[in-house]
Amino acid sequence: MTALRVRCVLAIVATGCLFAVAAVAQELTELPPHVVACSPEPFATNVDPGLTEISVTFDRPMSPEGAGFASLRWAGVSPGIRDATPSWSGDGMTCSLSVALVEDVTYAVSVNNTKARGFVDTAGVPAVGFAWAFATGERTEEQFPPCVVASDPEPGATDVDFRLREVSVTFNRPVAPGDFSWVIFRGSGLYPGIRGGELQLSEDRLSASLPVRLSPAAVYSVGLNDPHYAGYKDIYGRPVLPFGLCFRTAE
Repeated sequence: MTALRVRCVLAIVATGCLFAVAAVAQELTELPPHVVACSPEPFATNVDPGLTEISVTFDRPMSPEGAGFASLRWAGVSPGIRDATPSWSGDGMTCSLSVALVEDVTYAVSVNNTKARGFVDTAGVPAVGFAWAFATGERTEEQFPPCVVASDPEPGATDVDFRLREVSVTFNRPVAPGDFSWVIFRGSGLYPGIRGGELQLSEDRLSASLPVRLSPAAVYSVGLNDPHYAGYKDIYGRPVLPFGLCFRTAE
């Protein structure tokens, strides 16, 4: 493993794509809300350009008063908006946005991020960040932005060993050494990172890890990349699609 020294700050900064440490921790007893499905599906190709709605489904009922869709221009075009007011399903779990698509375009959308946390549950807890891309034409995997394909712990895990010493992610293609972006989702759980720790990038550059210090029966959330901070990139300079992770440690 190749070690990268982490420079620590108390808030995410606009340049440098740095590791961030939460100034104020948010303690939760249950996992924060998170996306469990979206439409079109991530990396769907040949999506009908006549589609008039995109949607995300959460793991629980959400507040209908807010929403947090945002563009992700470095990963794809933002869908044209027919109606800026999202609609909600009867159970409050699925939010749909009226859009206008065109042929043979790659689209990318983010849900909540470090600066926009409009999606909150009925208790006011912000959802963990999420992003996805799809295309109205034919695309290969390499033509989409790189992405995280696995993590340890798994998203939504509820019995994580608090003695775990690192959180890791696996990419679908090698990332370039150097820049990095681990980000916080304020209000969505404790940030697990250790100030002054060393980030690790595997020799094949297909996985990255964050040193952590965990406590029993605690809820954590962490993100990799963000619409505003895109340090992790593939060897061609294309940023990795933002990824959000939440988990709870065992007692």
